[in-house]
Amino acid sequence: MEALICLPPVELVVQSESRLAAYHLWSLGCWSYLHPNRGHSSILKQLQQSDPIFNTGVDTVRPAFNLEPKYRVSMLTREDWTKGLGAPPEVKGLVWYTDGSKTKEGTGAGAFG
Repeated sequence: MEALICLPPVELVVQSESRLAAYHLWSLGCWSYLHPNRGHSSILKQLQQSDPIFNTGVDTVRPAFNLEPKYRVSMLTREDWTKGLGAPPEVKGLVWYTDGSKTKEGTGAGAFG
């Protein structure tokens, strides 16, 4: 049936995807060699024995996530604004002010930096 609609055999597609996944895990340093001759661990060993190119390293970088914000939000009270305190003097970088209001005529918002 695959030949009629020009699709590769399913077993070849599954083998290819498993080899690709094993190689990606190995190249990122996430591959475990607990039992290199048994089960799924044998996939990478067979791949590396089939062609020496698969024993070379790759130019990949393991993703590193830095979820700490690089900004600080300061919410000043109305009293702080009336006293004219504004932004603290130790602020380095961009300072943005936002405001919104609602009247009988409608609503509005503004931003200033």
